Amino acid sequence: MYGFGTVEQNNDKFSTNPLKEKFKTKAEIELIAKSNPRIMAILKEHNIPLEVNISALEKLEKGHLKDVRIIAAKIYSALPENLKSEVNLSDVQQAAMLHDYGKVLIPKKILDKEGKLTPEEKEIMDLHSELGYELLKNQGLNEEVLSLVKYHHQRPDGKGYPVIDDGFIFGISSQIVTAADKFSALTEDRCYHKACSKEEALGIIAQDVENGVISKEVFDALNKAVK
Repeated sequence: MYGFGTVEQNNDKFSTNPLKEKFKTKAEIELIAKSNPRIMAILKEHNIPLEVNISALEKLEKGHLKDVRIIAAKIYSALPENLKSEVNLSDVQQAAMLHDYGKVLIPKKILDKEGKLTPEEKEIMDLHSELGYELLKNQGLNEEVLSLVKYHHQRPDGKGYPVIDDGFIFGISSQIVTAADKFSALTEDRCYHKACSKEEALGIIAQDVENGVISKEVFDALNKAVK
């Protein structure tokens, strides 16, 4: 990670952390999961035991989730004023801090696997977006935050995951979270890859502009944000 501490101290107005304030303990998360029929159906369909991986959530909270939140705030700050008006910064930062929350229900052997996932493992990993949404949907978050959590791996053409519903809009807020998430993931060491340089990560994300996944304005703002 690239250490955005100065920005967080000086410019980041997001003073609360939803992971610390709510939804934190293993017992709380397990109770929410057990009381949610959709979660239990997903786990049963994929033969996933209900095991709350609280250590993974704590690791994410201190690293990737915090990183994505700060990068997202910096992207917002670098946007043209006309695009800023389309974004609620607080919603974007909450979603950034919670977007991978569903990984708390993904088996540890898949989360920590070194090397490429099998198609079956990839299918289970991809469930984290919907599982996060289901865990959070009755916990006092607004619909914009929940939509950003659920669809942070979706695309304007609907070819991402999970399957979109009628209310899905891939707007500027979605692009900010998507770009921040991808940049953070590419520039940190993970069990399945070594960190890319900033330049390498930006080169990869530039392809998303060519493919219509994010706009040039959001990419330019990311470029300014991380340099």
